[in-house]
Amino acid sequence: MRIRVVSKQEVHARPHSVWNAYVDLLATEGYCDLTPDQKIAHLVFRYECEVRNGGHLQFFENRGTEHLNETIEALGLLGPACQQRVLHEAGQVWLSRPRPEIETVREVCDAAMDGEFAEFDLRFERCDPTLQKKLEEYLNQRPSSFVLIT
Repeated sequence: MRIRVVSKQEVHARPHSVWNAYVDLLATEGYCDLTPDQKIAHLVFRYECEVRNGGHLQFFENRGTEHLNETIEALGLLGPACQQRVLHEAGQVWLSRPRPEIETVREVCDAAMDGEFAEFDLRFERCDPTLQKKLEEYLNQRPSSFVLIT
């Protein structure tokens, strides 16, 4: 089990140190090295990061579809039904046709300008509560799954 360790003194001095340790674990550990609870948060965290950074096109280009179903399930387990629906529908569009490999910045720009996933990006932005809020709640429900305070 991968876990982060934070001292009580650090938590007292920097209240966000537990959150930072949580994010570090989710961002840097490999999927295969995580526990089931950690995998749920990892998948949701990665989905949010990719979509916030470059939309669903970037999510699919960077993450592919290897863990698509698990990510959809993870969203359901955390409770954000809105984002779960958005990803499910965006995934159906992504899988609906063969995709040429994007190799250049120009190809990325062209694909983004196509706007195929713009509707999903807008819907994602309108979802409430945000995934960050749900990830915070998930951490608060099971802190010992992610961070050990010594």
